[in-house]
Amino acid sequence: MDTFLTIKNKSEGEYKENKSRFLSFAYPMEKAEELKPLVDNLKKEFYDARHHCFAYKIGLGKEAETRAFDDREPSHTAGDMILAAIESNGLTNVLIVVVRYFGGIKLGASNLAKAYKQASLSAIENAEIVEKVLTEEIVFSFDFSCMGLVNKFLKDNRFDKSDYKYTAANEISLKTNKDNKDNILNQLSSIYGLELKTH
Repeated sequence: MDTFLTIKNKSEGEYKENKSRFLSFAYPMEKAEELKPLVDNLKKEFYDARHHCFAYKIGLGKEAETRAFDDREPSHTAGDMILAAIESNGLTNVLIVVVRYFGGIKLGASNLAKAYKQASLSAIENAEIVEKVLTEEIVFSFDFSCMGLVNKFLKDNRFDKSDYKYTAANEISLKTNKDNKDNILNQLSSIYGLELKTH
């Protein structure tokens, strides 16, 4: 069974270097679409900060998605160092944002890179690390006439309410263990009046 390490909840950290303050915020994140509102909220809260740099990693192996953003810091001194902190701890499905308050003293590229990495590590050290099973999303729609069969399927496969959500009145998005995906798809395809939107 494929598993991965991530953080359970939001955590925070801080690092200081030559009067500059680096406030770090780590979030569990499963989709890139979650990025903008999280960063926007920090920009509003810390509107007077000089930089709001971030990096994230989602997924595993060759399918992993990463992004690093320097927000006007010298190239590769911020985002890449945040990402390095995530990867050096073997984590994925994690976003870290580091907010910098400039202290009036230029740090130089080496000390700047170190500060962003240390700030990121501080947030990770304060986080609860958890092991999760790799899941995949399955989306399907159904006629209301087969609602009983859909409910039976969810109950028989012991899907908890946290495992699925209604994306429309007659459409469900559910998460299943990657190893069990084919089995689930076969069961769903046998329900008359149900249309799979994930293959």
